[in-house]
Amino acid sequence: MRLPKVIRKELEATGKPWEVEKGTNHRKIKVGGKLAGIIPLKGFNAGSRAAKNIIAQIRRAGNETQDRTQRIK
Repeated sequence: MRLPKVIRKELEATGKPWEVEKGTNHRKIKVGGKLAGIIPLKGFNAGSRAAKNIIAQIRRAGNETQDRTQRIK
């Protein structure tokens, strides 16, 4: 499944396992097993406000999973 380059770049930067599930009208992005964001299958513009929001959601999900593992140790 193809993802916009900016989204894939952020997912890889988290260093956490991630996956994309295809729904009926949207793709669900999971980081570390937790839902991080949803992007539409059609009409997604990589430079839009929606893209920036999804990037922020991915970063938060990546940071949150790191914080949990640090607290457990």
